[in-house]
Amino acid sequence: MSSKNAQGLINFKAGWAVDDVVQYFEAFRLGEAVAQRAQNLLSAYTGTAYAAMVVKETRDGWSPVGEENLFTVVRKDENFSIIVICDGDGYAKAMSNPIPHKAAESIAAKMEKDGLKRYSGELILPL
Repeated sequence: MSSKNAQGLINFKAGWAVDDVVQYFEAFRLGEAVAQRAQNLLSAYTGTAYAAMVVKETRDGWSPVGEENLFTVVRKDENFSIIVICDGDGYAKAMSNPIPHKAAESIAAKMEKDGLKRYSGELILPL
């Protein structure tokens, strides 16, 4: 939670210290690069992908999403799935557009053949 003071500077509330803000923005900067690489990797398989999460909150504060690239297929509805690249903790770093189930599984098989590992834990998606 934040508000602006008379000089237009942001006042952070709810227990955020300056160190917390600095840690968050440093984690964001590093995580943005990690998510961009994941987005590029997924785009190579799906044609289009979007960066998802770039930071995760840990016991010690904020950290960037992990470097490891694991994937999973998420069933969106009865006709479409999305492919997600996540880190080892399940934080989604990149997501595809919805694609037909058979196409998604075909892409997933290619990703496995290329050496990417399928993630089977609890996925943490934005939203």
